[in-house]
Amino acid sequence: MAMKVGGSGVTSDINITPFVDIVLVLLIIFMVITPMLSRTLDLSVPPKAEAETVQDVITKEQLIMTVRGPADSPRVFLNQEELVGAPESVKERIEALMVGRPPSEKVVFFQAENEVPYNYVIQVIDMIR
Repeated sequence: MAMKVGGSGVTSDINITPFVDIVLVLLIIFMVITPMLSRTLDLSVPPKAEAETVQDVITKEQLIMTVRGPADSPRVFLNQEELVGAPESVKERIEALMVGRPPSEKVVFFQAENEVPYNYVIQVIDMIR
């Protein structure tokens, strides 16, 4: 940086010290005010509603596979009909029901209860596939 020696004229050098002071004050103000501006919404989650049965909605064209029961003896249902020998019997039953259907209608809805072991659910899904 060059320095002017002597002379009594007005210099046009920029003095940035006041500018830095103002910026630091503004920074401190924003750092203090910003946490006060953040607001939260008080929400309450509604209680779990009991689902109504959908027996009237199920048609013969729809295939709904359900796995229910305790962890030690899960049971497999196809449209409310229990399949004996599941998951081995699932594959043959699904293949028989899918004969003659167009590819767009080869859909099986699947649901499993929380108590059923994960590996058993995966076995049934593999048989459906």
